[in-house]
Amino acid sequence: MIGRLVIGDFFLPCMELRQLQLFLAAAEEGSITAAAKRMHLTQPALSRQIKSLEEELGVELFTRGAHSVNLTPAGETLLDEGRKLLERAERVVKQVRATADGEPLRIGYAPSLAGPLLGLALERFSQIHPRVRVQLSDCSSAEMRDGLTQGKLDVVVTVPWDGDSQSVRWTTIRRHRMGLAIPENHPLAAKKKIPIASLDGQKLLLYSRNDYPEYWQAVTRLFRENGLQAKVAGEFDGISSLGAAVAAGLGVAFVAVGARLDRAVTRPLSPEPDPVCVAAGVSLTRPVTPVQEVFIAELKGVAAEEERSSGASL
Repeated sequence: MIGRLVIGDFFLPCMELRQLQLFLAAAEEGSITAAAKRMHLTQPALSRQIKSLEEELGVELFTRGAHSVNLTPAGETLLDEGRKLLERAERVVKQVRATADGEPLRIGYAPSLAGPLLGLALERFSQIHPRVRVQLSDCSSAEMRDGLTQGKLDVVVTVPWDGDSQSVRWTTIRRHRMGLAIPENHPLAAKKKIPIASLDGQKLLLYSRNDYPEYWQAVTRLFRENGLQAKVAGEFDGISSLGAAVAAGLGVAFVAVGARLDRAVTRPLSPEPDPVCVAAGVSLTRPVTPVQEVFIAELKGVAAEEERSSGASL
């Protein structure tokens, strides 16, 4: 029931949504018979409901012909306002169900950059929003870009993309120093810092240029600025496959300092390349929710604590 509702010039003390749905069907079909078929009712049953609505409102909503019905001025008003009312009612139902089920938070992230931060940030976030349903997706840059654009992801945690300031809002989470991952038995593993000049001619293992274009551009720029020759020995879709290739001795790879790889070590470079900015991105084409803001704040808090404890604040 809807109590004490004003629609247009009507005061509706107790109109039912079902009556309004039946009226709209008749108005849109222009026929009681066609509306009854559409609403899976008998014609007499639908006629009684509309007649009851007219008596309750104290107006005629239709002029009736032999095989059709036409709206009166009062009926035209109820048609326009009634559609808006049903749309609002549907939104309320969706909001109530979302509250009961738990609002979703769909996160896309790059494991090599965001992985270490997510665990503690999500633990703290869930204490504030225990009913939120978190969905994590290990994604490439291209997949995250598409996910935000298509509305399949709510937040992404990665390196910001160029040229999208009008569509994505970025919040810096932290800055990662870049280092070189090398096999444990590699000749360079004995060095505390690896001179960039010593990378000339080394076999490079890189993230895929299609999936991680920003990473590829940064590495290419580093080699060009230092006059080095790059020998790309393989491209990989993520940190797991990249780390396995390093451990197998197939080459060396640029990763964030602190990245943990099996049977490999990570060493800083000298001179150090520019740090990589890790940020949380949300789409500017949709409203940013309080839930998203809280999650981003927790990410920033965890990153700040980690940097303070390691003395690696940049």
